[in-house]
Amino acid sequence: MASNIGRKRTLAKLSDKLIRESSHGAAAKTRSLYLQHEYLQFNDTVDLSKFTLQTIPVLLRSYQEQPPVVIYPPGAAPEVSTAVQFGIADISTLANYLGSCFSQFKSQHAASKDWLVQCFLTSQIGLASASILSVLDPVEQAMLTPYFNLLEDYVAIPWWRLCDSANQYDKFSPEHKLVEHMLVRTSEISWAAYRRWTQQFVSYAGARGNLNNLKIRRSSLRDFDMFQVYLWLSVLQGDSGIISKELVVFCAYIFKGIGIPWPMTLAGIRTLVEEISGRLTPEEQSVANRFMNGMINAFQAVV
Repeated sequence: MASNIGRKRTLAKLSDKLIRESSHGAAAKTRSLYLQHEYLQFNDTVDLSKFTLQTIPVLLRSYQEQPPVVIYPPGAAPEVSTAVQFGIADISTLANYLGSCFSQFKSQHAASKDWLVQCFLTSQIGLASASILSVLDPVEQAMLTPYFNLLEDYVAIPWWRLCDSANQYDKFSPEHKLVEHMLVRTSEISWAAYRRWTQQFVSYAGARGNLNNLKIRRSSLRDFDMFQVYLWLSVLQGDSGIISKELVVFCAYIFKGIGIPWPMTLAGIRTLVEEISGRLTPEEQSVANRFMNGMINAFQAVV
């Protein structure tokens, strides 16, 4: 059991100084990645670290306030309420706060393109999280990692834009029904695409290891989720342009920056589209085909 005392001991290792140094260090590393790009409008490293300096303490406070965590061995029958689970109990409140911080950060940097803000924050959060978690033991890391993952997912995946578009759409339309049907299968599709993708590139090994490395697997599954959300967002907005203007640019900077060959990315997109297509009815196919083809063509257009 991860008791309140255990949580306090964990958080005692994460001093304000550590968070500040990790945030500033991650911002400096990220800034160096993007300095070559003419669109970068951020002023200095201190400014770049504001987002993580504002949000990470809230993540840690949320972790402290969660109910105790109980982990049972396989097959064990718990005698406590099923409400006591491994995870983030009050995830909606935390997500709303993160949304407010993200919107505020983007408005402060209105001169920068949205996709660049997204690129920067995704990179910075990953670097800052790794630095902070490195001082903890493996069990403590496992307990805190979902909070950092939530932060990174919130920035990388435009769930809020998809929700806004869906709320404004005719709920009886073929497009809305398609998205509603497929969204619940997001994780299933990502896993299927990931398994096939890793089989295609079984010999690949990057700086962080091969594709079965736990951290790489997690980030890859998040990326497959992100691709799907962008696809359904383009369907609801009736515009494939957001894929080429945002998603492809984001992937080109991030993936090429960490050494993933573009043919691997393109292969992942094709595999994902095949997995999605195989789960669509003929009526859904007629709605989705234009956007799925548009996604493949947008990624193929990158040199």
